[in-house]
Amino acid sequence: MPTLTRLTLALLLLSPVIPALSTHATAQSQARSAPAKARPFHMTGVVKNSMGVPLKGVRVGADNTVIGGSEVWTTTDAQGRYDLDLSKMPILNSWTAAAHLVVNYGGGQHTLYPEPDNSAAFLGRDGAIRNFTLKITGQSPGGGYYGARFYAQLGLSEAGEMPEYGDVELTLTPAGPMIDGSKGQTIKLRQNQLPFEVPQGRYRVTARSISGKGPIWLKARGGSYGPEAVVNMEYTAGTGMTLSVDMVHPRR
Repeated sequence: MPTLTRLTLALLLLSPVIPALSTHATAQSQARSAPAKARPFHMTGVVKNSMGVPLKGVRVGADNTVIGGSEVWTTTDAQGRYDLDLSKMPILNSWTAAAHLVVNYGGGQHTLYPEPDNSAAFLGRDGAIRNFTLKITGQSPGGGYYGARFYAQLGLSEAGEMPEYGDVELTLTPAGPMIDGSKGQTIKLRQNQLPFEVPQGRYRVTARSISGKGPIWLKARGGSYGPEAVVNMEYTAGTGMTLSVDMVHPRR
């Protein structure tokens, strides 16, 4: 049989198979890309940090907007997933989503609040998918900040000479992972930029005189003056999470 004839016959035999394979591949692709659907009387989703890493052990809850004190809670698994069963109150139940995570960090205990991708209430009979993200920097919708406010104050005169305002450059180097486990970055600030919002974390802080006047020593709360200070976050009423150092030119 001539080669051309064999090739034509092979193509004819395969022609019914090729569309079938193409249809199967298209169906698989559509199944993978199809968005997840909410299940009646269930709130499901995943909790991640700002880098997209799933968070285990986050408490996720649904608050009943009709019957006070009727929250339902669960905890995320190793993949950051959760599934809340809301079927115990099928009548007149409308729900909003919430989440929190208690973290021991920098010698203190902190409560963090991941935000849902949709804060609207939903009916239990409809169910809902609510994915959460833990944000540790940036401005929040309410006008506040997800991060910590960094302050640098002039130290007491008996500890040394006060630096001139505007003559100080500060360097904040992460002293380990940030509070959400992500890797932080070094930040350089001028004194006239303060207070400045930084990602929530623990920092090693140094300072220099821009004019070259001399070394600047720093002190964190409860510490003593030295060429650097390791600063932990503290909660301040009305402000939120803060980091602060005092600074002086040391006596020679």
